[in-house]
Formats: sequence, structure tokens, C-alpha cells
Amino acid sequence: MDSGLFDWDWYLAEYSDVSASGSNPLMHYLRHGGDELRDPGPGFDSGYYVAQDAEIRRSGMNPLVHYIRKGARKGLQPRPMRQSTRWWEGLPAEALPFDPLMALERLEALKHVPAVIIPVYNAVNEVRACLASLEAHTQMPCRIIIINDASPDPEVARLLTEYRDRWPFECYHNPENLGFTRTVNRGLELAGRSDVVVLNSDTRVTPGWLRRLRLAAYSGPRIGTATPLSNNAGAFSVPEAGSNEPPGDMTLEAVGRSVSQSSQRYYPRVPTGNGFCLYVRRACLDDVGGLDAEAFPRGYGEENDFCMRAGRRDWEHIIDDASYIYHVRSASFGNEKTELIKAGRAVVDSRYPEYSSLVAHGFGGDALRDIRQRVGEGLRSVSERGGVKPRILYVISTRTGGTPQTNRDLMGALEPDTECLVLRCNSRVVTLELHAEGIETPLERHVLDQPLEAFPHRGGEYDRVVASWLVRYDIELLHVRHIAWHGLGLLSCAKTLGLPVVFSFHDFYTVCPTVKLLDADQRFCGGRCTPSDEECQHELWPKGALPPLKHRAIKAWQREFGQALSECDAFVTTTPSARGYLRDIYPFLRQGDFRVIPHGRDFGDMQDLAPAPVSSSEEPLRVVFPGNISMAKGGRLIQALAERAPEHGLEIHLLGKVAGDVTLPDWVVRHGGYQRDEFLARIAEIRPHVGGILSIWPETYCHTLTELWAAGVPVVGVDIGAVGDRLRHNGAGWLAKTPVFEDVLAVLDEARDPDGWQRAHQAVLEWQRTEGATLSTSAMSQRYRGLYDELLSHRWRNPHAYEAIIQRSSDSPSEQTAMQDNREELTK
Repeated sequence: MDSGLFDWDWYLAEYSDVSASGSNPLMHYLRHGGDELRDPGPGFDSGYYVAQDAEIRRSGMNPLVHYIRKGARKGLQPRPMRQSTRWWEGLPAEALPFDPLMALERLEALKHVPAVIIPVYNAVNEVRACLASLEAHTQMPCRIIIINDASPDPEVARLLTEYRDRWPFECYHNPENLGFTRTVNRGLELAGRSDVVVLNSDTRVTPGWLRRLRLAAYSGPRIGTATPLSNNAGAFSVPEAGSNEPPGDMTLEAVGRSVSQSSQRYYPRVPTGNGFCLYVRRACLDDVGGLDAEAFPRGYGEENDFCMRAGRRDWEHIIDDASYIYHVRSASFGNEKTELIKAGRAVVDSRYPEYSSLVAHGFGGDALRDIRQRVGEGLRSVSERGGVKPRILYVISTRTGGTPQTNRDLMGALEPDTECLVLRCNSRVVTLELHAEGIETPLERHVLDQPLEAFPHRGGEYDRVVASWLVRYDIELLHVRHIAWHGLGLLSCAKTLGLPVVFSFHDFYTVCPTVKLLDADQRFCGGRCTPSDEECQHELWPKGALPPLKHRAIKAWQREFGQALSECDAFVTTTPSARGYLRDIYPFLRQGDFRVIPHGRDFGDMQDLAPAPVSSSEEPLRVVFPGNISMAKGGRLIQALAERAPEHGLEIHLLGKVAGDVTLPDWVVRHGGYQRDEFLARIAEIRPHVGGILSIWPETYCHTLTELWAAGVPVVGVDIGAVGDRLRHNGAGWLAKTPVFEDVLAVLDEARDPDGWQRAHQAVLEWQRTEGATLSTSAMSQRYRGLYDELLSHRWRNPHAYEAIIQRSSDSPSEQTAMQDNREELTK
């Protein structure tokens, strides 16, 4: 305790089994936790520590005790340390100034997608840049209404022709010049019942701009308008008021992300928005009316007048300090700007004598000064240190096993151009971590007052915490790798925020909490209960955490998960058979974007470590069973083989941990556990003729199969799931038709045959030269990157969705018909 590295409260919160047992946490760690490589506190990583020196394992000493007595003097580190920090890590962070769940409730109540209104008059180059940025960076469903106000320049009409069939762009032409304000009012009518964003045609948007503006507009109940930050929008400019050019060494995308990722989301209240980019809630428009085209026919003052009218009806106006829009400013009006501003200001001052004092107070406060200072610091930090990247949040349950390790492989491969964060939950403690340089650094930790339960697998407190982190850390995409112990509300939070969601299946937890779909008799059920009434054994949740499942609660489980999965945009698993089982239970997955992406591995130089077998009279057949051996992993079969090994000429080796209910005779050779990077060396010590993977459930990939082939070892397996898929595809081993002793023994006999073994061995070597060499973590990451890019840029664009969008944006058939008629103007 004196070391400061054992944290009593942390240990109890992190390990619910210890808390539930009532054990003394310190005694548990000293007697059991150290051997299990549990961490004693956030400052000590047991697994990392013991990996630094093989002597620690051999000593049998508790890792923390070893560090205190010996390791610290030897210079060993208690936990991994990164060599560099991120550009944003020195910036202070505060809690959100609004309730994210209340904001999400307001957003969920919306029935119509927002409409972006872009009045166009000449300035074709600026218009082209504006539309290109919208196409690249608008990442949520919307309508984009472009209205050409009778531009004399024919290039404008030609440009809009290019966007005629690009969804969700809608192009309209005024037969005669109406002026800026009347053109905007026409757009308000075309928008139907949607919220609107009035966007100048000389702007360029940045990634995620619309979802951030929409969230800001709904962060409070009476917010009428939200205006983003800009380089060139007067009082809304950063890092200085007036005109600024972005740093020359940064793209606009980088500037936008530096603003959003460093923002505290103060959302300061101001008396007026700015018309260069103004998000207006439909309820505010209904209450206040449109823009005053009589007083401000060509703009300049119309938004100030609207905001003052709205303010007198108790609507608020905010600056969205998380959004940044580049603005050329007044490209359409050229040198007339000064006179237009002067005339518009005179009207505003005459109507609202209080306007000047409200502006001075609203834009002269500490909040805007702090925002400008923070933006400036962020831009300087990025310019000096670089590294502003889009952020993906990965949702994971455990810290050990194949799924988290594969996730680390993926994040490591994506790290050069993506910032990867990790969300974990053990049902009571929610943590957010940054993955960088192979190390996961804690960013946030929250202990839930009410731990999550298996039913209903949801919690309001959990939702509020994760929604806050999704917003504060400006996550751009959510990828669920495993949902156990998390709240299902996470998926709807992400969807409501406008984030794309990818859901991976690494087992069958979403089908049944047994995870492996084995009934009480260890028979595979495929997610449909077998006839017996004996209750199945669920995994992951404590005993008694679930009601009786079989024929009863399983229906509610699948109903809950089916609803949650419907919130997702794309799905991934690792073999066709796994996808087939999941589609059988959830038929809607047949219509969704459901991809098979195998796990990639980096082995460096693969090896050929398997000697050819000789006759059984000269030498027994050496069979190695790697991995954590349990009943589901074929423990009963291995047990039967081991008991009869001498009479069948078998020498059984186990490389990995063995479950307590698997009993084995003394002649079985146990090699204990291993680290992933030790596998080839351990196989070299054993020199097996064949490997064995006898899982009785359909594994979704099977890393040990990949590892055995990387070692040059042909494999005996059971024809079910990924093992069956992969062995059948490559021919690099033998398949037992069923998971019964006689079938497995028969294929082991086939493995003794010199010709048969040589064929399988050659297939292994061929796999090493082809698929094994090409399916690296880099290749795997490229496939995921392709999926992410598609979701971020194309998921909301659907050429057949226009009618649905019109339906969502309008209340009456006549209004829909009128908009459709207007939509067709471009083709006349």
C-alpha cells in the first residue's frame, strides 16, 4: 500500500467479481490477482511489467511485489510510457455546459432532415469550391437547396447542371433576379418543415460541420439560431476578430478538426447570428416568420433583424465554438459591400435602439475571448507538432483475448492517419482511452452509481456519460467490436448525433448470452433453442444475472439486440459461415452492408516447424492443442484422446491454459500459457507433427489456426464454423465431420499417412506464400479504411431516397408536389 500503486477502491470497481465476493481487495491481489495478471491500480500494468523480464515469471513472485523489491532498482517500468504527446493533450478540459441526453431527446423528436439553402449570384469559382466542400464533408442526411438568382454569368448555370443528378443537391433557377433576401425566403418555403441552414455560396465547410451545428442548435430548449466560427466573419472570426487566413501549413480540414477537437463547447449567447452560415430551427421560423425582404432586399442586416425579432420572443442565439466554416466574404457583391452594410445597420439601429449595447456586451465577454485564445493555442500546437486526425471510437469489453488484440492490430495500422480511442465498460466502470504507440492511455473514467444489468442492457447514466464523451472528443465514427457490459443506448446516441456506426461480430453474444450457442448438453443450437428444458449456461455475466433464457427470456434478448443492431450502418464478421448464422437469426442483416473481413496478422518470417510423421511403431504422432482449452474448445474430445493416447500412438501436448473441468492424465505434456509473440518459439520446442483445433462451436475466425499455419503445422479440426471454412478452403489439414471421438481419431489416423501429410503440409506452405503473406494487419486496415471512408462520405446519399426526404420535410401532399415541380425546373 505504501508504494502508492495499489488502489483499493479502483481494484474493487474494476473487478466486479472481487467486489461481489466481499473479499479484501489487497489480499485478493496478493493471493490471486497477481497470478492472473490483474492490475493493482491504474499506475501499474501487470502484463506489461512481467513481459520486461522472463525472470519475473520464473520467480513466481507477485508482479507488484517484485517491482517494489527488485524491479524498480533494475530500472523496470511499472507501465508503458509513450514517447510523444498529442497536440491537444496540454489543453484544459471541462465538462459540457449542457445536458447531452436532453439535447439528444430534442434531436430524436425531429421528423425532418435539415435543409441547407445556398443563394447563388455569379462568383462561379467560389460556388464551385463551396459545393465541392459540401459534397466532401456533409456526413448526415439533409437536403441541399441551391437557388441561382438569375446570375448573368452563364458558367453558374453550367456548374449547377453538373449537380442536377447528385443527391441530395436540388438546383433551382429564379427566372428574374429576386435579390438575396427574397431568394433565401424562397428557400425557406422549399425547405418545407425542415430546420434550415442559410449558407453563403462563398464558404467552404469542414468535416462534420452540419451535425455539430445541429447539436449546438438543440443544446438548449429555446435556442433559435447557431452560427459557427470562421476565419472571416467579423465578431465570429477566430483566432482574431475580423479577417484571418488559416495557417499556411494546414488544410481547411485540419483547421476545422483542430477547432472541433479542442472546443469546450461553451456555446456563448449573443444577440445575433451571422448570415454567412446560420442554422435556424423550424420552430423559431414558425414563431418569428421569414426574413424582411422589403427592408433588406440584398442582404446585410436581414439576419440581425431576424435575430432581434426572435430575441424579443425569448429565442436565444449562440456561437457554435466547435464548428468552423471558411468564408471568402462578399464575393457576390464586390465593392458594394460598404454601402450595403451601412444601409442595413441604419435600419437595424432604428428598429432596435438596444442593438448596439447588446452587441457590445454579447461579443465583448470572457467566453468569446477564451474561445479565440483556445483556437489560437490549438492552431499553434498543430502547426508546431502536427498530428490532427479524424477520430474513431472503438467499443470493446475485455482487455485480453483475440478480439482486443485484433483491435490493437487494427488501431496500430490506422494510427498514421487516424486517432483511435477505446471505450471500455465492465458494467460498472466506464473508461475512455487513447491508443497510441501501442499503448492505451486513460483519458476519462466514470464509476456508475447504478451498474448496468444484462436486462435491459441499458442505462441512462451510461448513456449520459458516453454521449458526453462522443461530443467532447469529437468522435467521427463509432465501431463496436464487442458490446458486452455496455449499454445498448450507445448505438442510438451515436445515430442521433449523426455518427456512422459499424458493428463487428466476433462471437454470437448478440444472438444469445451463452456466446457460443451451446446448450446444456454442449450441443450447438444455432441460436434456436433445442427441445430440452435444461437451462443453458451463459457467459460473461455473473451467475444469477439473467432470468431463465431457454424458450423464454431469449426472445426478449434477441428482440432488444435486433432493435439495437437496426441503428447501425454496416456490419463486419470474419467468415461467411458466421455471417450466415447471424443472418438466420436477424434476417434484416441480409439487406444491410454486411462484410467479411478476415483478421490480418504480421508474422515476419513464417517458419516450417512440423516434421513429417513416421510409422506409429517408431514414434507416436505428436499433436499440439494450442489456446485456452475448455469444453467449448473441444475439452471433452481432448480428454478422450488423452486417455487413449498410448493405445493409439498419440503424444498429446497442450500449449495454453486448461479449464478446471477438463481432467487429463499425467502423460499429457502441458506447456502452460504463452504470449502471442512467443508462439512460434514455443512450437519450435514441441516440434509437433500436427496441430489440433477441436472447437465444438462455430468460431468466427480462430487465431490459433492462423498461428499453427504460420509455424508450418498442418491442422486437424472439426467441420464447423471458421475452422471448417478455412480448412476446407485451403486444404491445409483434415476435417472431422462431427465433434465425436471416432471421427476425430479417424482423421488423426489419416494424418499419419505420409502422402496425405505431405499434401496437407504443402498446402500449409502454399498458404504461407499466398494468403498468409498478403493478409497482413496493413491489408486488413485498408479494407476497414475503405468501409469507414464509404460510410463517412456516402452512407446518406441514396439516389432513390429523394421522395422519402421530401416526405420527411413536408407535411402536405400539395407541398410535396410543389417542391417536386420546383425540383424539375433545372431540366426544363
